[in-house]
Amino acid sequence: MVFLGLFKHMMNWIQALLNKHGRLQAFDDVWKALPPYPGFLVPKKAYCKVSQWQGKEVRNLVGCILGVLAEALRQPQSSQVISFKHALGCVRVLVDFSMMTQYRSQTSDTIAYMEHYLDQFHSIKGIILEFRVTKRTLAKVDEQQREIQHQRTHMSQPVAPSKRRRIYYNDCEEEHE
Repeated sequence: MVFLGLFKHMMNWIQALLNKHGRLQAFDDVWKALPPYPGFLVPKKAYCKVSQWQGKEVRNLVGCILGVLAEALRQPQSSQVISFKHALGCVRVLVDFSMMTQYRSQTSDTIAYMEHYLDQFHSIKGIILEFRVTKRTLAKVDEQQREIQHQRTHMSQPVAPSKRRRIYYNDCEEEHE
């Protein structure tokens, strides 16, 4: 359970970072070009088009995320070098940490490794902080969703089912932007 939560948060800020720097398409291109390998499920669609992840897909992603991200962040502008280096470092230590949590049992050595990974993460996590979602942001999103629902319920004219579906899908797309 911790693993899936860590994955979700990591991928949210990676996607925000890629959007900010105009690298999301490069990430998707690398993602879709991953070759088949025994025990590896080749992605069927672009990363940003996946709406729900299964456990096996998550394990696949964790195994290749660092390489895909490194390729997507290649050839940075001079102003992006440090940000990209820290982003790759954060992903590396989070992947290493999550891999260690998968062990069936822990020793003092594995716990020391995990503490080391967490210390490394905390030393470079500044790159993530600008993409975190605050309680204020969540409250604003909730308020906007309530307002949209209120507007819909007070529409005076009936809406055809096809138009209703179109409105629904447009709203879903806006939510994920």
